[in-house]
Amino acid sequence: MSATPDLRFEPERERDSVGYALGVLRRRWLVVVAAVALCLFAGVVIKGVDSKDTYESSTRVLFDSSSLSDAALQLQRAADDPQREAATNVLLAGSEAVAANVKRDLHLSTPVGDLQDKVQVEAEQNANVLQITATDDDPRQAAAIANAFASEFVAFRARGDRDSIEAAQRDLQQQLDALPVDAPERQDLRDALQRLAASHALANGDARVIAKAAVPTNPSSLGLPEVLALAGIAGLALGLVGALVVESMDKRITDVASFEREYRLRALAVVPQKTFRRQGLRADLEPFRILRTAVDFARVTRPVRTVMVTSAVRGEGKSSVAIGLAQAIALSGRPVILVELDLRHPSLARTFSMADHGGVTNALLGSEPNDLLQRPLRELPDLEVLAAGVLPPNPAELLEAPALDVMLRSLLQDGKKTLVIDSAPLLPVADAQILLNKPAVDASVVVARQGVTTRDHARRARLVLDGHAAVPIGLVVTGHTSRDVYGYGYGEIWQPEAKQYEQPSAAEEPTAPVRPAPVSPHTPPPRGRQRTRLSWLR
Repeated sequence: MSATPDLRFEPERERDSVGYALGVLRRRWLVVVAAVALCLFAGVVIKGVDSKDTYESSTRVLFDSSSLSDAALQLQRAADDPQREAATNVLLAGSEAVAANVKRDLHLSTPVGDLQDKVQVEAEQNANVLQITATDDDPRQAAAIANAFASEFVAFRARGDRDSIEAAQRDLQQQLDALPVDAPERQDLRDALQRLAASHALANGDARVIAKAAVPTNPSSLGLPEVLALAGIAGLALGLVGALVVESMDKRITDVASFEREYRLRALAVVPQKTFRRQGLRADLEPFRILRTAVDFARVTRPVRTVMVTSAVRGEGKSSVAIGLAQAIALSGRPVILVELDLRHPSLARTFSMADHGGVTNALLGSEPNDLLQRPLRELPDLEVLAAGVLPPNPAELLEAPALDVMLRSLLQDGKKTLVIDSAPLLPVADAQILLNKPAVDASVVVARQGVTTRDHARRARLVLDGHAAVPIGLVVTGHTSRDVYGYGYGEIWQPEAKQYEQPSAAEEPTAPVRPAPVSPHTPPPRGRQRTRLSWLR
């Protein structure tokens, strides 16, 4: 690799960018939609359960902290804390005693506790004013309850003042009766009693209603549109938070740039997901032509006759990439051998419908490997395949034996052929790591799949690649889901309809299935052509 640092391989620094946030929303839009839908459903349910409209009506009461009995007796008391005085009056206005009197005056059947729950008392800021708000299903009843609580609060304070004046009068009268007839203090006591008597007539609790509650015309409760709007906003907020949480917990890689950063390799080709839903000769081979060009370019600086295709874990599409690369090389007119060295989960024999008359295991046990080669596609005479054959009980030991080196040298002895090796994944087993140290393996291509490969897989695979001899050429990203990878819509490859061939008679020996003749890519498609679709992701 070049000594000049490539910015694509630098650590990711865009976690706080708008682009990253938009990318999270694009990937996790289902979480946002689910959160919004859930909150909207909850809003509809809540509104359905509490379908009645409620009305609020408020009244204001002015109160004073002075006492008539103290004023009549000309007593100076220390000033109380205004906040404490206001809190005391708030509790008094909503007390059980006041609520009981309201229930009696309005002839209500509502329990006292429920009546208290309908009333909210608050003290105005920086003023000796209470705001009493009543809530009820009936707007007239709401106004009546608010006014009744205000009136009862004023009356309760007035009764309290009168009770305190009467108590002071009794105390002074007892002192007067205890003094001698000619005592000079008797006149002062008589004057105090007269002032108390005058204050008793004027006692009103030092409180009065300054604004009566009016009958409300509009309900105070939210309507269905308002509830749905608030539920939608809450659901959107929860969805965004949930999307970020899910994104932070999900370690799967979903974009090509992140693959390049984690593997520290350039992406040689991007294989669309729709490619894996089709198979056949020259079906969506454009990504593999690009990969073939990258392999040819690697030959400029070093000999590359054997390319091993591997991946971090199973299910990333390495076998499909190996098949596509071999077909692309064969289409260029160069002989290529596709060798299956994944001796644990082989797939080539099934993919090409080849006869199981031998394979790699037979060659490792002494058979001539060139005699075991098969040409599964008549349209590609330059493509030969050596399948895995019978699965051995000890694949790692078998691949580590010198017989594998002998087999690979035998396949490359004419000096014209290119070997494409389909190997096992890097991380689960040691098979691929053994092959990376083989002298005959010149380079490797790593396959990673969007939405499957995790960051941990990529980092561990990179450590494995760094510790072995075969230098990786680059990365192939599979499972790409964008609509147009190349910008020109290469996706539909026209192919001729298969001709109807005569069925062999019962006496004849069954032969390999006859495939359509190759069609030049420059030949315009005649009438009657159709598109072929088949899954070949391994």
